[in-house]
Amino acid sequence: MTRQRSITRFFRGVGHAIVLRLGRFRRMGVLAFILVALLSGVLCALPFMPVRRSVSVGTVVVADMVSRRDIVYVDDLRTEDLRKRARDEVAPIYKFDSSLLPAALTSFEEVVTKVISIRVQDITADQQSQRIAALLMTSAGATTKYLATCSESEVQSAKTAARQALTTVMSRGVLEGSLAAARESINTEVKNYGISDNQVRAAYLLAARFVSSNLMYDQEATLLARDKAASSVSPVVSSILAGTPVAKKGSKLDQSTVDLLTSAGLVWGPRAFRNVASQMMVALLAWILVAIAVILLGSAKTRTEHLLMETAVIGGSSIIIGWLASRVAATMTPFFLCVLLGFVFFEGPLATVFGLSLMIMTWVMVPMPAEVISGLVVGTISVFIVMRKVNKMSALLLAGPIAGTSAAVIYGALAGLSERQLPVIAANAAYLVAGGIIAAVFALGLTLVFERLFNVATIMRLRELLDTGSKLLTQLSESAPGTYHHSLNVANLAASAAQRIGANWLLARVGGYYHDIGKLLHPQFFGENRGELPNIHEDISPELSTKVILEHVQAGVTLAGSNHLPHEVVDIIAEHHGTTVVQFFYDKASAEQANLSPDTFRYQGPKPHTRESSLVFLADGVEAAARSLARVDKATLESLIDSIFNARIADGQLAESQLTLGEIITVKDFFLTSLISFYHVRDAYLTPEEANERV
Repeated sequence: MTRQRSITRFFRGVGHAIVLRLGRFRRMGVLAFILVALLSGVLCALPFMPVRRSVSVGTVVVADMVSRRDIVYVDDLRTEDLRKRARDEVAPIYKFDSSLLPAALTSFEEVVTKVISIRVQDITADQQSQRIAALLMTSAGATTKYLATCSESEVQSAKTAARQALTTVMSRGVLEGSLAAARESINTEVKNYGISDNQVRAAYLLAARFVSSNLMYDQEATLLARDKAASSVSPVVSSILAGTPVAKKGSKLDQSTVDLLTSAGLVWGPRAFRNVASQMMVALLAWILVAIAVILLGSAKTRTEHLLMETAVIGGSSIIIGWLASRVAATMTPFFLCVLLGFVFFEGPLATVFGLSLMIMTWVMVPMPAEVISGLVVGTISVFIVMRKVNKMSALLLAGPIAGTSAAVIYGALAGLSERQLPVIAANAAYLVAGGIIAAVFALGLTLVFERLFNVATIMRLRELLDTGSKLLTQLSESAPGTYHHSLNVANLAASAAQRIGANWLLARVGGYYHDIGKLLHPQFFGENRGELPNIHEDISPELSTKVILEHVQAGVTLAGSNHLPHEVVDIIAEHHGTTVVQFFYDKASAEQANLSPDTFRYQGPKPHTRESSLVFLADGVEAAARSLARVDKATLESLIDSIFNARIADGQLAESQLTLGEIITVKDFFLTSLISFYHVRDAYLTPEEANERV
């Protein structure tokens, strides 16, 4: 225990020394925030930054070009090869011209009609054969002589077969450049009609010359179809595992390796720039979320600047520690450090946004397999549970190891389903547990430093200040016992009221404990500490009495500062009387002097500017006034509380309090109920034993 206190004092001493030097730079919070955000972006992008600026075909590799992290990339070469194959597999598309067949049949009929007319001419058979040959644009021969001399029925049979064959062939479609094959198919078709060889040859001669190409190549449709086929091919995604040499020392780069290095982003190029830019963008977006939460939470410009400085320094330290730890072993990275510090230094939405945003940034900076990420998610939930349930500094030392163990168990269960070897799984699980312990140790150390560096009311610091055995409260209980018990009552009232309106009950309770520590300067001047001693104020002027009473506020601020109380608590001490007037001595002095200004009898303030400070301000006035009542009942208390609340509202004391009218009513009702229970009138009992039995 002694060693722990020595370590605690050491860290606090270091923090206090630093804050004296850095206090003047608080207004540089925005600049610090921007610089830390940029630094985080660089750390996140660092694993993606290529070692080589450029490479070319034929370059001899002087050292192994190894991927420093797992890289998933699109293999452009394989993708383009598959898309080319898909294009080539698409057949050309032709457009069918349906108008050519009717035209061909019409011409066919005209020619046949002329052949028949030649047959009836009064000329020799040889002459008829020659004229038919000229008409059909062929040489005279046996077939043309057959057409001149055969019977009418044979001509009609040949005509019918030729027409049918022409219709069939052209209906199927005739490609450009395939006229010879199409005309040859006429010969095949006419043979199917069971006519003589002479008629087959005659039908072919009649029909062949009218076959024409009616399938025209549609270039536009073909290109569209091929592009569609190529686009349907999904990109080929390949991966390069961390530590894998893409190009070994001494090898000469060929075109495929150069393309691989470029497409994988291992040398500077479009892909490398995209990788670096995307990682930096993730980091900057995370910090932007934190900045938005800070701006929405900050109650004043100066407080926002303080929060920006705090989040920048605390978050930046966490990121750097995580990055350094990841150099030893990736799974040993203290991923939970940001979440732990978020819960310690901030509250509500800001704690959640700060912790989760920066932890996700750490995941980006130190990428992990899906099994590890799943474990870290469960570990984060463990941190939430522990930090919300445990109300001591030991919560940090508990939450880190519990989170690390939870992450290790989930990782081990999921990794066991894969083909990874058991020693690798065990090592990574041990690293995760170690990362949780490291996070807890650093969180504890940074808490002790940063709570002094920024002098903020962290949850842990406030819980320590709840110890009524602390130096200041012990002095108060010994030197001013009445003030001490009054402070306890004020703290109980303010904290319980804070819980009912959703304010920071912990800060309200601590503020109540310490709000009157300035009375240690002259405790005998305050009625609750006088006891049976004579009233000092009867022998001095109202002005002197007022001066002593007013001094206890500034004395409390000075005493709190010398004891390094958080500035939120110091604000409550400074504001617990607002700018109210010491009414008793003002009325006493006014009876002796006409037209007396109340400013001499007024507290210097400032007025309460937070809900917690306002609750202590109201609880102090109500509790002190209730003690002065000769007899306490509900009507009397209700009248007293109403008069105090109404007077302070009318005097503008709650103008900056951030309390809504509904919250003021809730607080007023709670004070009434609580004070009735505390000051309830007991029945008279005959004996002490009977009284004890009926309490």
